Amino acid sequence: MAVQYDPKIIAQHAEALYRRASRIVFTSGVTGLIVGAVALGVASNNSPSNTVLTFVGALLGALMGISIGRGRAFVYQLQAQQALCQVEIESNTRRAAALTSALPVKSD
Repeated sequence: MAVQYDPKIIAQHAEALYRRASRIVFTSGVTGLIVGAVALGVASNNSPSNTVLTFVGALLGALMGISIGRGRAFVYQLQAQQALCQVEIESNTRRAAALTSALPVKSD
């Protein structure tokens, strides 16, 4: 079976990368929230302001998780843009080659 070039497959891959990028920010934020709440909740177990410190830990964890998630999401978005750029380059090259081959040849 011969493999055929299909730009739609690359576009679908790029869409999947963008969906993954949007999910990773959310999941990293939620994970950071849980880890931060548990970490400061356990650390402040004997403190009278246990609830406040747990909330602060959750907030800081969520912010750190979102920050890390945005960095990871950027990598996926960049990969998607590179794939789409390659499809566009191929399309422009194919169009230019077709126009060039359709021109009459000059003979001297």
